[in-house]
Amino acid sequence: MRSIFAAALACAMTILPGRSFARSINDGLGTTSFTWLKTISDAEISAAGETVAARDGAAGLLVHPAAIAGIERGTVKLSYVQYHVDTQFGSVGYATRFRDRDLGIRVSYVNYGDFVRTDTSGQPLGSFTAGDLGLSLNMGRKVRDDLKVGATVSYLTSKIEDFTAQAATLDLGVLYTPPFEGVTVGAVLMNVGTVFSGYSADYEDKLPLYLTVGARKALAHSPIALTADVTFPNDDDISYGFGIEANVQDRLFLFGGLRSRSDVDLQSQKAKTDFSSLRTFGVGLNLDRYRFNYAYCPNEELETVHKVTLNLQVP
Repeated sequence: MRSIFAAALACAMTILPGRSFARSINDGLGTTSFTWLKTISDAEISAAGETVAARDGAAGLLVHPAAIAGIERGTVKLSYVQYHVDTQFGSVGYATRFRDRDLGIRVSYVNYGDFVRTDTSGQPLGSFTAGDLGLSLNMGRKVRDDLKVGATVSYLTSKIEDFTAQAATLDLGVLYTPPFEGVTVGAVLMNVGTVFSGYSADYEDKLPLYLTVGARKALAHSPIALTADVTFPNDDDISYGFGIEANVQDRLFLFGGLRSRSDVDLQSQKAKTDFSSLRTFGVGLNLDRYRFNYAYCPNEELETVHKVTLNLQVP
């Protein structure tokens, strides 16, 4: 099993040669607020290269808007992320079937820690905090045996010292199982909405809107599944994600993946797609009503990110 997983992961890591043509930097780079909405807290998704578009079942629940469709048992889902520079964020949610409707609710939070307040000469004047909070309602429907759709409506609030911002978003998702063995395709459109109360009246805040499309293929007569995504954001260049999963008797799961990023040269105002460093790894354990996942996301330039997710099925 280890040799199969290692060989498959090595193959996935070398699919692309790492070369690209230089291009102009995206004009929207760094222009959006509520940037935490671009980061996925689910450990299983993150461990497999953050490939989310075709994620159904436990991993996609309360993340992919359509994954809740057809849910059979109530599920509590908790995620926690130890992020860069003492930032912590996570979510807690519950999904169930209620009166023939598949519904879920999720609370998300971000804690950026304490900051030192200084005057114009750099002298400390105390400290302040910053954080974000989101409340989401997820609704899904199984249109046919091979087609699921869903939507998530969210209210968001953000605070930096005495400055606050509020926004409302809509996420849309679809999952389709074509007549090919082991194949799932999907798409998510995230953060359609508006900032109706910004940090400042003199600046119009924008949300990080993005569309992700992708597929998942479970290999025949093998415990291996492969995933691939393409993401089109409004504040960055197109990015690509690839993931691999090894299923050991539906109990132990091993994950690996890679995610592209834009390598920006500020002097030439050019960018290129880089696949060389954003690799992810993880492990999952399924014990009857419990499912535990851990993601290890190293970064050559910043701190390593750790993510943990727990799913608990309830009556």
